[in-house]
Amino acid sequence: MFNLGIIGRPNVGKSTLFNRIAGRRIAITDDMPGVTRDRIEVETSWLDKDFKLVDTAGFDLQADVLKKEMQEQFFKAIEEADFLILVVDASVGLHALDEIVCDMLRKCGKPFIIAVNKADSNAREQAINEFYKFGDVEIFPISALHGRNVDDILDYIYTYIPEKEETAEKGSNEDERIKIAVAGRPNVGKSSLLNAWLGEDRVIVTPLAGTTRDSIDVYFTYKNDKYIITDTAGIRKKSVMFKDTIEKYGYYRSIDAVKEADVVVAVIDGADGLNERDVKVISDAWEAGKPVVIAVNKWDIAGKDEKAVKNFKRTLAEKLQFLANPPLIFISAKTGKNCEKIFDAVKKLYLEYNKRVPTHAVNEVLRKALERHQPPVVGTRRLKFYYMTQVAARPPYFVAFVNNPQGVHFSYERFLVNMLREAFGFDGVPVRLSIRKRKSKYSDEGE
Repeated sequence: MFNLGIIGRPNVGKSTLFNRIAGRRIAITDDMPGVTRDRIEVETSWLDKDFKLVDTAGFDLQADVLKKEMQEQFFKAIEEADFLILVVDASVGLHALDEIVCDMLRKCGKPFIIAVNKADSNAREQAINEFYKFGDVEIFPISALHGRNVDDILDYIYTYIPEKEETAEKGSNEDERIKIAVAGRPNVGKSSLLNAWLGEDRVIVTPLAGTTRDSIDVYFTYKNDKYIITDTAGIRKKSVMFKDTIEKYGYYRSIDAVKEADVVVAVIDGADGLNERDVKVISDAWEAGKPVVIAVNKWDIAGKDEKAVKNFKRTLAEKLQFLANPPLIFISAKTGKNCEKIFDAVKKLYLEYNKRVPTHAVNEVLRKALERHQPPVVGTRRLKFYYMTQVAARPPYFVAFVNNPQGVHFSYERFLVNMLREAFGFDGVPVRLSIRKRKSKYSDEGE
């Protein structure tokens, strides 16, 4: 797919332009330089052509460890791009770093344009004249915040994007992608896991907790299955996190990523063991109706043996009783050990998550359940079940119709859900059950 990269020095409005072109808020924006640290990608389109849009960290010459990692992502983005937008700031004027980046682009031979951002008025638009010293390159005065002239940029780039290739089969599921959210508390190895999958340092990894501040989407194919993998910002306690505005945005983006996912991969630090934040991350995903794969990272560093594995599984069962036999995989994101096994678990959960069961099969399970455990008498009448059916998937959602919904104890609901699992699987997947009163002329209401 055609790759369009947005580059420039810090705080010139790259992420605002990225969000404007993408049509929604994907990258975090803030007045503080250096908010974007990793490459952020999204597939989007202009007119009838599709392309991948990439936002990058701002280029500067500072040399600390984190900045060095950010610049490596910057250069990789240039290397992978088919076309680049160099964003500069009209309110500041020509900056030495703008000239350095422009020289880089000329040397690498990639086609590019210059977007002079924050040209919010005619006076500022006149101030772009100094940027013409760059020579033979197209220059566009824009306001990414208000959308001014952004369509002119896209119209120009449109001519560089190849035509769509016609596919032999229409209406196939070729474009269907499984959405994975990689979630967990800070510094457990989420970004390292993503890099292990991709075979490259796609996401910045440092010993500093909270290096990933935004949710990063990566498009990936494994065994012919297509995935969108979202590396989320580490989730801390709110009391700590909400002191930092940018981290607060990252928290809400992480929550949204979990809600939009098909499967959540919860990463746990094996050296630290399961703590309350891990339980909160997993329970939040489960309550959102998402199946969960539990990936225990750094198990090799901890030097655990088989006895430790058994103890960990016991602790997991005690603290996560609400889970239904979730996949548990011990990995090393650093060496890549067992990391690919996660995809096999994700695919299995995805199929269970989307499973639909015919009504006749559901009612056969209901019949057996009623034989095994007769409903109680409520008042003077026995609780009566008429029928049960699946009304939705993602997650599987069933409705049972009865004469008195208030008479169904939660323990009996749990019994029915367990019967459904016994018959149809749904391992590792939340199953919803709603009890409703049947409203029809055949109801025995009033008898």
